[in-house]
Amino acid sequence: MKFKKLENRSVPLGKMLLFCCIALGLMTIFSAAVAQEKDVCTGAEMGSYAKLVFCLPSQVAVEPETMAEANYTGGREVAASMLLDGNRVELHLLYPCLAPQKELKPAELKPYLEAFDPIMAQATYNDSDLGPALLGQIGNRNLIAYQPNNLTVALVLMDINMSAKMMATFLGNLSLAVNEGVTPPGNCPDTTETAVAPADAEVQNTATSQATEVASAQAEVQNTASSQVTEKELTPAEKMKAN
Repeated sequence: MKFKKLENRSVPLGKMLLFCCIALGLMTIFSAAVAQEKDVCTGAEMGSYAKLVFCLPSQVAVEPETMAEANYTGGREVAASMLLDGNRVELHLLYPCLAPQKELKPAELKPYLEAFDPIMAQATYNDSDLGPALLGQIGNRNLIAYQPNNLTVALVLMDINMSAKMMATFLGNLSLAVNEGVTPPGNCPDTTETAVAPADAEVQNTATSQATEVASAQAEVQNTASSQVTEKELTPAEKMKAN
C-alpha cells in the first residue's frame, strides 16, 4: 500500500492571529450595525380609551408632552402629543357624534376632519394615493388620517421637517388599539331618546283620539236612550201639549 505525501500547508501563527483579529473586527462592526438598526417599541395608554404603541430606532429621542380630552362641535376627542428628535407629533382620536358605522374610503374622512377643525378645509390632499389612509398637508405639518374602527377616526399631524425615513418608520410601526364600548363624556345629544319620543307621542295621540271617539259614541247612545225613555213616559195629552 502506498501513501501519498501531502504538501505542508500550515499557516504561520502571525498570519493566523491577523486573520482572527480581522474576522473578529468585522463581526463586531456587523453586530453593532444590527443593534443600531433594531427599533425600540414604546407603549402609552390614552386614558381608558385606547393604547398607543410605536417603534423607532434607539437613537431617536422620544419626549412625551400632553394627554387630554376635549369636546368639539361635532363630537369628542382624546389627544396626545410628543417630540421625536425635537419634531412634534400630534395624535387625535376622534369620536364623532354621528359615527361612520362602517369602513370609509380615505376621501370620505374629510368631512369628519373638517367637523373637528374647520381649518382642515384648507388642507391639500394626495388623492392619487389609493392606500387605506388619507394623506395631506396643512400648513407646516403632514396630515395622516385613518379609521382604527368604524366608530372613530384617527388624525396624525407631524412636523414637516421630520425626515422621511423617521416618518415612514413611525407610521409603519404605529398601532392604535381602541377600547370598544368606552367613549369620553361629551356634548353629543342622546339620539336614542329623540328617536323614540316621536313614536311614543304618536301612540299616545292615537290612544287619546280613540278614547275621545268612544266617549262621544257612549254619550250619543246615552242621549238616544234618554230620549226614547222620555217619549215612552209621556201620555198622548202631554205629547199634544208639548207640541
